[in-house]
Amino acid sequence: MDLVREAFTPRSQSLNRATNSIVTYNDKALEEASRLVEKGYSAYPIAVKDLIETKGIRTTMGSRVFQNYIPKRDAEVIKRLKRRGWVIIGKTNTHEFGMGPTTTSSIFGPTRNPHDLSRIAGGSSGGSAAAVAADIVPVALGTDTLGSVRIPASLCGVYGYKPTYGLIDNDGVFPLSPSLDTIGFIAKDLSWIERAASTLIPAISRGGKRVEKPRIAVPRWFRAPSDIKKGYEDIVEEVENRFLDYIASIAYEYSEVEMPVAVNTVWKEVMVIRYSEATHIHLKYRDKWDLYFPDVRRLVERGLQTIYSAIDYLKALSAREEVKQELGRVLKRYDALATPTTLIPAPKIDDVLGREDGPVRGVLTYETLYASYVGAPAISIPALKIRGLPVGVQIIGMVNRDADVIELAKRISGQPGSPKASP
Repeated sequence: MDLVREAFTPRSQSLNRATNSIVTYNDKALEEASRLVEKGYSAYPIAVKDLIETKGIRTTMGSRVFQNYIPKRDAEVIKRLKRRGWVIIGKTNTHEFGMGPTTTSSIFGPTRNPHDLSRIAGGSSGGSAAAVAADIVPVALGTDTLGSVRIPASLCGVYGYKPTYGLIDNDGVFPLSPSLDTIGFIAKDLSWIERAASTLIPAISRGGKRVEKPRIAVPRWFRAPSDIKKGYEDIVEEVENRFLDYIASIAYEYSEVEMPVAVNTVWKEVMVIRYSEATHIHLKYRDKWDLYFPDVRRLVERGLQTIYSAIDYLKALSAREEVKQELGRVLKRYDALATPTTLIPAPKIDDVLGREDGPVRGVLTYETLYASYVGAPAISIPALKIRGLPVGVQIIGMVNRDADVIELAKRISGQPGSPKASP
């Protein structure tokens, strides 16, 4: 009950106004928490990205199209959380329709990074990451299609966990690319990620394999090609070097490994899926595209301008199996892959506005695309400081071995065992 009440204190409200992270509050949260306590349950607070339907609480997708939409039902994930003692504090800011890594194109305005209010929080789950980083809530839900949980976690200096694709029911979540979309979790402490995630993924509550001497594979593709880091070369090089120093400090054994199947497949095929599916979804709203933010509209229209055949799309889907097999071969020897989560720390909001779909998009999403394409579990660990700002390290595990990934993240971060899941 106290944790729920904390989200509504003057201190938390002030932090929220500064960061613009929670955009709609649940005015019944304290009442719901009291009822849970009266029944003998603990009341756990959680904030929810504004793409996830919440009964009776405005859900806007960050868009003018849905600015007055109040769902009549809860998304499946919300139903399950409520049954286990979770209280929805409010809805967190998102880039419109989840279509940007900056959380600047929103009807509520940009979310601001708690580490420096002049900088972006990342996206598209930027509101969730900022609410956690500012200590307004201990844990928040986001969605992750191409990195939208991990990117803001990296830039805000918190943990961001993307589960294996398909483990959590997406019913009631506004889709971006259904073959890639997954609900994810953001928290300052891994115990809160375990507590929330185990409510939805039972295997996590049973714990993962404990690794005392981590063996880490660093895929050579972690060094971005010149076109991705153009304009950011100096700071990308700094991130890459600091990342390798960090891995050397925490790994019992690490090696850079070649992954040619990934290199030849992922960054091409994942965009075929993303553009094909997203544009198809938004065709039903075509008469409202004038209401979209300019960068979001351009991304939707790109799916029409870059025409992919049915064969292209099916090839992009089927090629994932070969990439998964390559990952399996690497992880026979190593416990996980590791990369920087983002190649840069948070840029200034003023440097991003109006250019959200420009070069910043590629440099923020480059490292996160791989786990999205293969559907593997991945977690961003707050590990690096670059010019005084946080950058995460990403740990990627084998498909359906989520508990192992979280356990390894605890080992690497030096965090103790976590409390039991909610009742």
